[in-house]
Amino acid sequence: MRGSVGEQRWYSSAAFAIVVLGALLRLWGLDGGLPHLMTRPDEEIIVLQTRLPAEGRFDLEWPGAHPGIPSAYIFLLWAFGEVGLRVLQLAGAAPPGDYLAAVQFFPDRLLLAERFLSALFGVATIAALMHGARREVGERTALVAGLLLAVATFPVRDAHSAKPDIALGFFVVLALGLLAPLARVVTRRGAVLAGLAIGFAMAMKPPGVLLMLPAWVAVIAGSEKAGWRRVFPSEIFLLGTVATLVFVLTSPDFVFNTETAERILSIVGLVFPQLLPGAEAPAAGPPMEGFPGREAAGGFIYHYLFSIRYGLGPVAMVFVPLAVAWSLFSRNALLLLTTLFCVVAFFVFGASPALLSRYMAPVFAPLALLVGAFLARLSERLSRRVGLPVLAVAAIVLVAEPLRASIAFDRLMAGPDTRNQATAWLAEHSAPGDRVALSGAVFWTWGDPQVPPGRRVIRPALEPAGLRSAGADFLVVQDHPLFSSATDPEALEALAGEWALVAEFDPFPTGSGGVIFEGQDAFY
Repeated sequence: MRGSVGEQRWYSSAAFAIVVLGALLRLWGLDGGLPHLMTRPDEEIIVLQTRLPAEGRFDLEWPGAHPGIPSAYIFLLWAFGEVGLRVLQLAGAAPPGDYLAAVQFFPDRLLLAERFLSALFGVATIAALMHGARREVGERTALVAGLLLAVATFPVRDAHSAKPDIALGFFVVLALGLLAPLARVVTRRGAVLAGLAIGFAMAMKPPGVLLMLPAWVAVIAGSEKAGWRRVFPSEIFLLGTVATLVFVLTSPDFVFNTETAERILSIVGLVFPQLLPGAEAPAAGPPMEGFPGREAAGGFIYHYLFSIRYGLGPVAMVFVPLAVAWSLFSRNALLLLTTLFCVVAFFVFGASPALLSRYMAPVFAPLALLVGAFLARLSERLSRRVGLPVLAVAAIVLVAEPLRASIAFDRLMAGPDTRNQATAWLAEHSAPGDRVALSGAVFWTWGDPQVPPGRRVIRPALEPAGLRSAGADFLVVQDHPLFSSATDPEALEALAGEWALVAEFDPFPTGSGGVIFEGQDAFY
């Protein structure tokens, strides 16, 4: 039941403050790394791929790009980018020109606009989570869950990227909120709405299909039919048909383009080689020191001790298994369906040898809901006079570390990028025609600076004779804890007689020891 007018106003004010906090954390440092396009893996592929719908070509020719992202998300980015580009131009934050000119001459402005879409999805996820939690569980749950999601480090981090993970998370929350009423009373209208939400989740990223299992359970629970008609009610076929149609109509080349479909299967084989035994294991960096690798159960331990621990914070990590176990006996439709989705997603992502915390993005908001509901339920067992202060203290302890980490991340993103500093130095001290040697990139080149126009990029061997024969005028060396940016210190020492260090850009502030990097991912 709702409280008095004063209590409702207090809740509205608190909920609004949480949404604003979440928005500030997601918008602060949104231009991190720009104009370099390779701050987050695949961002440059995604923004450049939007040129095809801008040209009126809607078969996105995924071969050679990234087939794991449905066409619908690219179409959405392009449409949003068209509007965002005009807004930036009106504000004087982008040069004049149409979308195709921006792709060719200033793609970083498009990337900034399209990152803004991710930030908006992140803020909308907070609001949707609190709305559903308040309606289905209660105001205490809504506030604690919303606050945890607002400050959670990985949701904040991934909202700074144009990738589809945050958009998927929004539709997961929306779909779970629409499935909860179906678990009480099944209606065709409810099935259609839930199917639309699941279809759009799949259209953002294929793991949205995992919502079909809680959808089936919800329809069974809410059905009044008996026997096999209850296990296979017509509404689940209606829901599934709607979801499938949304996916196919918004990403037709995923189904009808044979070459794209084959590449999708190759991605499935890389992520889940047990499904396609002939596929090669995914090429990725080594796991972080101290964390499990690809051995049996290693993925589950990794996602619990790293993805959840650093995604939601150490206190939330402790409460997650307790909240999951408690929710199974809560008799609350939203909590039960949320738990089912979290468990299925955790086992699917944990079974994959591709251990990337960003794959867990759609799970963080549902886990925040479960933790918030568990803590709220504990506080409700106490008297009103004691329960609310205890819950307030628990919430502060819960969010203190992820809030600190999110602020630190935003400050880092808002600060200078050392690759851009190197580019600026070269623009000032080199001349067109100079040969710039780059060294240190391993496997991929995200750590390389953008060499100013007119200079020739070369990659000779890092030794005096190789540099002399290549005629190098400048040498840029990158060295970083990530395996993909590594330089042999002995090779550098051997250059001391012929080469002098003229500039150094250190990304690590004084006293920043203990920094942790995800060995299989890349984030510059």
